[in-house]
Amino acid sequence: MTPRIYVQDVTLRDGMHAVGHEIDVTAVRRIAHALDRAGVAAIEVAHGDGLAGGSLTYGAGSHTDAEWIAAAADVVTTAQLTTLLLPGIGTLDDLRAAVDLGVTSVRIATHCTEADIAVQHIATARDLGIDVAGFLMMSHMIGPNTLRLKPSSCRTPERSVSM
Repeated sequence: MTPRIYVQDVTLRDGMHAVGHEIDVTAVRRIAHALDRAGVAAIEVAHGDGLAGGSLTYGAGSHTDAEWIAAAADVVTTAQLTTLLLPGIGTLDDLRAAVDLGVTSVRIATHCTEADIAVQHIATARDLGIDVAGFLMMSHMIGPNTLRLKPSSCRTPERSVSM
């Protein structure tokens, strides 16, 4: 039996860095359509620094996240439309708006030593009924004992979230 391979393409998010966050919505449609037809399982769309990354700090984009996401949503028929959210840059309202535009999956990215700040974002994504994954940035910079979370660091007053 051939193992199933899951490909999540990040060209329309991480690739934004290489072009100064200036991909035109026509190009987003063309690229998303080609990725979808090629059988890519998930297509990640947003400013290079995730939802709400377009700023003086991180670099303005030629379009808003909403415009880029809507352009991809117009042409994607099979792949999951996904995005990236960094707590402190993107907000829960940004996530809700992305879901309203067609996003069905999100990666919540935090510095590897600060994973506990993603708890409310992960819980909200679950409440919205979308696929969610925690993305621990810079995890290669620390050892496994530092990276390990204590179960109590993944609790909110309303619920416990497994990470």
